[in-house]
Amino acid sequence: MANAIQTIKFRFGSRRFEVFPFWIGLLILGLGVGAVGGYQVLTHGLQVTGLSNQVPWGLWITIDLSSIALGGSAFVFGVIVYLLRSKRFEVIGRLAVLLGFLGYSAAGIVLFFDLGQPLRFWHPLVFWQAHSLLWEITMCVVLYLTVLLAELVPIIVEHPVFSEHPWLKKYSFLQKLADILKQVAHWLHKAGPGLAIAGLTLSLLHQASLGATYGVLSGRGLWFNPTAPVLFIFSAMAGGTALLFFLGVIVFRVMRPGLVSDGVFYDVARIAGAIVLLCVYIQVWNWAVSNYYSFNHEIFTQKQLLNSVAPYSLTFWLGQFLFALIPGTILMMAKRIKNFKVLMLAAVGPVLCAILLRWNYNFSGLIASITYDPFTPSVQLNSYVPTWQEWAVGTGVISYWLLGFSLAARYLPFHSAKEAH
Repeated sequence: MANAIQTIKFRFGSRRFEVFPFWIGLLILGLGVGAVGGYQVLTHGLQVTGLSNQVPWGLWITIDLSSIALGGSAFVFGVIVYLLRSKRFEVIGRLAVLLGFLGYSAAGIVLFFDLGQPLRFWHPLVFWQAHSLLWEITMCVVLYLTVLLAELVPIIVEHPVFSEHPWLKKYSFLQKLADILKQVAHWLHKAGPGLAIAGLTLSLLHQASLGATYGVLSGRGLWFNPTAPVLFIFSAMAGGTALLFFLGVIVFRVMRPGLVSDGVFYDVARIAGAIVLLCVYIQVWNWAVSNYYSFNHEIFTQKQLLNSVAPYSLTFWLGQFLFALIPGTILMMAKRIKNFKVLMLAAVGPVLCAILLRWNYNFSGLIASITYDPFTPSVQLNSYVPTWQEWAVGTGVISYWLLGFSLAARYLPFHSAKEAH
């Protein structure tokens, strides 16, 4: 298989320039913007944000939930490659591991700034609150990030710098260090099936608990349903797999042509499409249960208030129904369509739907919320506008994600040089 990396260039007049250096410079600028916003938050606290007691979760948590969801392909293809032993997906499965690590590490950075006391981020690891969903989510995310790092190390160590760099012969301690890293990577690779099982277990636990966090709060009447944990799991699988297909085409058809066959891409697209259509089915039943088979005055009032300040109903029917149904159907027909431009455009739909689902769960239950007065419950409308510090930190986190992906896509070896790997 060909493994030569093709660079992307643009034409300016009669000259052609490589895009990569300008793109990296732009992302470094984004990191700088994030550093300025982060400094403001760390020195002045959450008072520089638009958050309040009524709306304690805002833009940052939406980025956090979305980045975790879009890393969902890691546990899906961990199962496919290591447990089902489908080696034809091994190369693209490595990209899935990278996306998972970037997603979960980005979520960790966001949470660091979102904490009122960021230097106490280690407290959940020591002071256990076993009856708290948020504690269980925290422990699962920390452990799963460790699993992803263990799966990523063997991929990184296969880079030629650990075996062919001139400094290895010049400095013996570097050679010894490289040999140790190779041995560790070998052990971690042999532990792949165990890591896949651990990753699957931890992912299912915390993805479900993220949905349950909203589903168990009666004050969030609009999302008070038992299907939320299941929907969070499947939407992460759908959005993450669709993102894997989209970025996989860029990495393995544009930058490294020939490393992954078209048949593998079609199967990845079909997996994403099937899960998307399952999510649509669950969402339709959710709507029917809430609006047709029963009537709840508080939920009806919540929807009225939400529609008065934002196009809530439109985001559901257009953003979470049509933008999922149509792309899901197209992705399911990937082997018939065989047009990567059309399939990539369709793959954007499930990604946006996964983000929109978490946006709605987060804000719809906070902007229009039910009071906890057990005698005279009422619905109140709250407000929230992110400040520039929140946008700056968000820009920095997204720039980190894109920078990590860009450097890995350019330099990381996704295909082992060893025949018996």
